[in-house]
Amino acid sequence: MSRGAPRSIIVLCVDRDNDVGEVAGIQTPIVGERALERAAVEFAAKRPEDSDVNAIFAALKLCRELKEQGIASDVEVALVAGHKDEGVKADMRISEELDMVLSERKFDAAVLVSDGPTDELVLPLVQSKIPVLSVQRIVVQQSRGVEESFILFIRYVRKLFEEEKYKKYVLGVPGGLIALYVLLSLLMPGYVWPMLVAALGLALLIKGFSIDEYVVKTYRTSPILLTALVASALIFLLALASGLGAVSTLSGAKGLEVLGYFLLTSLGEQVLVLDLLFAAALIPLVAQAMEAALGNKHVGAREAIATVLLTMLRQLMLEYAKLLVGAGSILSLLLWIALAILVLAAVAAALQLLGRLRTREAR
Repeated sequence: MSRGAPRSIIVLCVDRDNDVGEVAGIQTPIVGERALERAAVEFAAKRPEDSDVNAIFAALKLCRELKEQGIASDVEVALVAGHKDEGVKADMRISEELDMVLSERKFDAAVLVSDGPTDELVLPLVQSKIPVLSVQRIVVQQSRGVEESFILFIRYVRKLFEEEKYKKYVLGVPGGLIALYVLLSLLMPGYVWPMLVAALGLALLIKGFSIDEYVVKTYRTSPILLTALVASALIFLLALASGLGAVSTLSGAKGLEVLGYFLLTSLGEQVLVLDLLFAAALIPLVAQAMEAALGNKHVGAREAIATVLLTMLRQLMLEYAKLLVGAGSILSLLLWIALAILVLAAVAAALQLLGRLRTREAR
């Protein structure tokens, strides 16, 4: 053996989506030839067509070859698994199982065995814990006959319809669109396709920008803020619908004058569309302040300044809207602008002074 070569090597097989556990109920990690061989046979008996079976047997074969060739004085084989949802959950579990394996025995290096690019995604994670000498990718040979290709195609189609991580997209999304089409046909037959396309576009927007994940994360960490955001969105939609409905009946109004009438649209005797827009922007800030108070935290300077700014901006926009429709005064608008600047300067100075006092108290 050459100088600097590893004296102990672990052949590591990774099942990132935990088919071994989900299908055969096998607990991981598994360390040792005999234990892994028994698990491989049990798994192969329940799902012989799975490529993970080939990867496990390939890891066993590689372990025996390394021992026979005398490349290292100590060679071991192990199987670690992730989670059926893959992603971060799978990587966290693989990290935990790998720590369990390496805590029992120390190895100089590892050889990673995988059946595809999905399992190879954990390569940086493995490298952060132990040097990786090589990555062995197992490609299963398939017959190219028409009959065999058709059977393979059927297997993958069944996988799409039976496995949880695939069937929600293959069955759930089309099923939802069909149900929505029938419902819209009964309620709004003239707007079926525009509404259907809008719903599909909204779903793509939510999934594309991970809005659903943000909502779940916000609900877990800040339920008050999430409630405020939902209420704010509903108020904004109400203001938008009311304002557009009002300006659509106007005749002769052009350009910025339409904006003025939009903001001054009245919902009742006292509430304007402008007030609803102001409330929609203010509610999330109030929710953040409430969560800070409940958590015994100080209200941030950003939230305080934003609240004051919105309060002053409401009056500025009111004066500007009146000016657009010919019912306001430029002098009144300029006075409110000057007052807003003074108030913001006073708030910023007060917050800066408060920050200095807190720093002195901390010292």
